[in-house]
Amino acid sequence: MMKNLSYFMARVAFLSVALALQGVGMAAEVPAASNQLQAVDVTAQPGGRLDVQLQLSQPLAAAPVSFILSNPPRIVFDIPNTVNATGKNVLPVNQGVLKSVQVAQASDRSRVVLNLSKPVQHQLQLQEQTLLVGLTQEGAEVPVAAVAAKRFSEQEVSAGHKIQKIDFVRGKNGEGRILVDLSDNRVGVNVRNAGKTVVIDFADTELPEALQRRLNVINFNTPVLYVDALRHHNQAQVVIEPQGDWEQSAYQTDKRLVVDIRPLAKDPNKLIQGSKQGYAGEKLSLNFQRVDVRDVLKVIADFTGKNIVVSDSVSGSVTIGLKDVPWDQALDVIMKSKGLDMRVNGSVISIAPAEEFAAKEKAQLTAEAERETLETLRTEVFSLKYQKAVDFRNMLLGGGTSGSGGSTSGTSTGSSGGASAGRMNRILSQRGSVTFDARTNTIFVQDTPRKLDEIQTIINKVDVPVKQVMIESRMVIASNTFSKALGARFGISQTGTPGSNTNLSIGGSLGNKATAYTAPTTAGGTGTYTLGTQGGTVQSATLGNYTVSSNGQPDLMSNLPVTNAYGGIALSLLKLSANLLLNLELSALEADSRGKVISSPRVTTANQQKARIAQGVEIPYQSATSSGATAVSFKKAELSLEVTPQITPDQKIIMDLDVRKDSRGETLPGGVAINTQNVQTQVLVGNGETVVLGGIYEQVSRKSTDKVPFFGDLPVVGYAFKRNTKQEDKTELLIFITPKVMDETLALN
Repeated sequence: MMKNLSYFMARVAFLSVALALQGVGMAAEVPAASNQLQAVDVTAQPGGRLDVQLQLSQPLAAAPVSFILSNPPRIVFDIPNTVNATGKNVLPVNQGVLKSVQVAQASDRSRVVLNLSKPVQHQLQLQEQTLLVGLTQEGAEVPVAAVAAKRFSEQEVSAGHKIQKIDFVRGKNGEGRILVDLSDNRVGVNVRNAGKTVVIDFADTELPEALQRRLNVINFNTPVLYVDALRHHNQAQVVIEPQGDWEQSAYQTDKRLVVDIRPLAKDPNKLIQGSKQGYAGEKLSLNFQRVDVRDVLKVIADFTGKNIVVSDSVSGSVTIGLKDVPWDQALDVIMKSKGLDMRVNGSVISIAPAEEFAAKEKAQLTAEAERETLETLRTEVFSLKYQKAVDFRNMLLGGGTSGSGGSTSGTSTGSSGGASAGRMNRILSQRGSVTFDARTNTIFVQDTPRKLDEIQTIINKVDVPVKQVMIESRMVIASNTFSKALGARFGISQTGTPGSNTNLSIGGSLGNKATAYTAPTTAGGTGTYTLGTQGGTVQSATLGNYTVSSNGQPDLMSNLPVTNAYGGIALSLLKLSANLLLNLELSALEADSRGKVISSPRVTTANQQKARIAQGVEIPYQSATSSGATAVSFKKAELSLEVTPQITPDQKIIMDLDVRKDSRGETLPGGVAINTQNVQTQVLVGNGETVVLGGIYEQVSRKSTDKVPFFGDLPVVGYAFKRNTKQEDKTELLIFITPKVMDETLALN
């Protein structure tokens, strides 16, 4: 009893000295200011509303700008040119949601902090020399004036305020980030929590009709489900609907408002929940000399209002001096210095030596293991919707093989689970067994109740429909061919001697063989003459009244025409005195061709499942067998698309692609050649975006000249003895890929 009395007397003395020193320090730092905060009063209103009245010596020109802290919940605002004349820095309230009011002096302004037990809506109003702060709980009626409660800039009533863009992105830590671009930085913005949603009000701000819609952002894998933009009471409003455990923060930079919704991973052994690093408890000061550890823990429990249970094995004393540190940090320092640990169960904090917790947890685990070996087994039937029963059975057994081929059911127990690695990775307990029926896609599991609950949780996660992906490929082949050719055929022949009845004309170039022909030398007589050939073709001969001609070809000495010429000029000149006949023919060709071939194969497949689509022909050809006989074989010439997609959490698609376009080539003695155009790659593409996989550009330039030696080199005249050909071919191949996630929930409502 005397020990507790001396402790409390020491504590009262310490707090008195701390407050006195703090008051002296504050008094020394207070500068001269024109206004004073004289009193703070709290009044309860109907409907759970609290009014905090701050009495000032002079009226303010405008209501101060406030901001909200969410962890712990606080409302903070600064009163300019004002000093604290109340004589207190902390005013305990403990009424409704308001725990206390703190006033701190900084330079020529006073900062007022309202410590809350939970987030509430608030508004600031001026009533002559009184600054009124109204606190309203969620769901209560909120006056219109509450729009100005939390602002990122001074609100100015103007018809020119406008929201220009609303966007959503996923942060690098998995947070959902809402970006709102404003027309100017003077828009009044109020960010508040309304039930399970976050509401952003934009006072006197226009929202275009194109932006009045719902953004479905479920597939971004963030805490945000939907973002609704709408008009509400002649002002723009954005409603954010999160899921699970989350926390939010907001800030404005110039014309952009950014609201982050972060996932909150709860740690049962963490005193202050939140994703922020460090300690977030209210600050306190401790100064003790050789005080019992249990008494220090009781001081912290009284300060925080937490339920702290201390084990009987906690003993010893501690000397500690802390000033203005978070209480959770102070508790952590004390526990580490004495080798203590804690466990949090709801609102109760248990503190004991770390070895004691370890021994209890070990004993608990041993008891659970023994209970599992003795616990009565239960049989549960699970009907699967999308997952195959045999695949899920293999998962439960840690990758064991399925039942025998052709059977519609299979059974596996703990003793037949396969290799030791499979038994180690199995989800079932060592006593558990599983049977499946492929006909009804049902599995039957016999195991402990705890394992059956785990299996049900796993089914809820994996037995879901797989997203579908449609992949569209475009192969564009653009060709541009140009050719030009100029050729000539030239010949000179003699028709015979005037007055002679034997007129024999031989023209053209001598060939590589001669052909005998018999014809009459005179009327009724015969004679044998040899006719010249060119390239194996018999030329012409004239004897008496008979003319021999092969294929109607004229007498030529230079035969270099253009094949399939579209135009030609022929000229024959005859000089009677010399009986000479001159034959000349010029032929020309110019061709310009442009073409485009577009092939667009598309295929739809499930996520992470390979798909292939092909169209083409199989070309037969003869090949020799080992026995010496011939057999008919086939080669494929097809257009194909083979792809394996994978959807990422941020709605992008990774694809392993094999795009092929084959066509028939020339026929060779050993078979048929196949012209192949193929791309194999892996790409990362956004949903609905188009990417160019690759391109092949081919250009062929060719010039050729065929001529008669010597004569083809003569100026001007040489064009009658040669053929010129020019060819320009250009071909370009481009391959485009566009993947789309076929998910109806992506459509805007």
